[in-house]
Amino acid sequence: MNKLKALIYPVGKYNPKYTKYIGWSFISNTIASTQHAISVHNMLLAIDSDTTEITRTVNYIGKDIIGQLGSLGYMAKMAKKADQNPKKFLNYSNVAQQSSYLVTCITPLISSEYFLLLAGSANIMSNISFVGFGAINAKCISNLAEDNNIGEIYAKITIINTLGSSLGMLLGIFITSLYPDNNCRIMFIPILGILRIYTYNKAIEGLL
Repeated sequence: MNKLKALIYPVGKYNPKYTKYIGWSFISNTIASTQHAISVHNMLLAIDSDTTEITRTVNYIGKDIIGQLGSLGYMAKMAKKADQNPKKFLNYSNVAQQSSYLVTCITPLISSEYFLLLAGSANIMSNISFVGFGAINAKCISNLAEDNNIGEIYAKITIINTLGSSLGMLLGIFITSLYPDNNCRIMFIPILGILRIYTYNKAIEGLL
């Protein structure tokens, strides 16, 4: 038990809300990774196997390039809002993340010629949400640290969230194997989305 406590709790002083934060954050990351696994599995079904290998590579890598470049404008424009109105900024991030999962999930239902457009748009929203949650988490971590131990607390929280993420991906794989019909799997995204938003809001409650 002492080794487990040393793994997830910082040595120095920390906010009493730390335990509540890491517990809900673990659950929230598990749910988000489950959504990610399901949506990526659906997206892979949309990549046309009849196309050339280079075309498939361009489509898969191209969506990431579009996502990175397409989110730059938002990041530059909205960066200050994380400090000015963090709760509103969090709402934007939640909408972007859930929209990303949903768009990624429906790519098999659309003609393969629109794959890059849809997957690229989903990646733009994914990158926007990633930056948004990163900014919110940074504010929470600074409030959790009480002994100039921000780095240690960040490392401990990263361990916990990584464990949650790994568990979530395993759950996502289990769901995709249990429900091979991609149309049926889409229904999990909004349900999990509601749980993801609820659990994340519980994690950061009182820290913004």
